[in-house]
Amino acid sequence: MNKTRRCQLFNLLLSVMLAIGLVFSRNLDANAAECSTLDIEGRYNCNVACIVRDVNDGLKGLTAEGEIDIITSFTKDGVTKEDEFYKVEIEGDDGFHEEEIGPRLDCSLYTATESVSDNQFPVLEEYIFQENNGAVSGFTKIVRNPSRADFKTCKVECIKDKS
Repeated sequence: MNKTRRCQLFNLLLSVMLAIGLVFSRNLDANAAECSTLDIEGRYNCNVACIVRDVNDGLKGLTAEGEIDIITSFTKDGVTKEDEFYKVEIEGDDGFHEEEIGPRLDCSLYTATESVSDNQFPVLEEYIFQENNGAVSGFTKIVRNPSRADFKTCKVECIKDKS
């Protein structure tokens, strides 16, 4: 294949990739706008999978079922309901409990842990909400603790309690 033909194919491939990216970004923008009006408050039933640092300074995998996450609007002083801050109260196995606070942006909630029973700080969480027939059906939460001593990364899958 000559150099001119390769250049033409490269330009065609680049154009197709840009067009696909434009289509996907428009769909994401539309979904984000729709998601920003959904009510995320409520009780969620969750299953957890984590990789954590163990006592021997190695890594180990953990799973848990039955975590409960309760999301409520959070206001304080000049921060109002319109600012879209939320508090998440979490109850898990063996007396584990945690409170997270953070702002919402479209289909995502970005929180930091305010208190946690295992005292492993800092912990940052990102909630990505799923919509089904105009209502929040659940979310996936990504958890990160970047400190070496308390390293933890988790994926938490939650379904909204309909009761």
